[in-house]
Amino acid sequence: MKHSYRVSVDNDRCRRFGICADEAAQLFRLTPRGGLNYQRAVPADALEAAQAAVRSCPTLAISLEERR
Repeated sequence: MKHSYRVSVDNDRCRRFGICADEAAQLFRLTPRGGLNYQRAVPADALEAAQAAVRSCPTLAISLEERR
């Protein structure tokens, strides 16, 4: 069975340090105005980067959910 993953960001906790964008540039991007854009659906080839972004977030604002 193929599994898929979904990223979620708690905007109340996120302080836009940009560490997630460093870890997973294909999923996260800081905007010029200080916002954060991110791709919710995680492609299979970006799973390790998404996991690294979750682990590295200092405010624990990012979660990764497995979808079946």
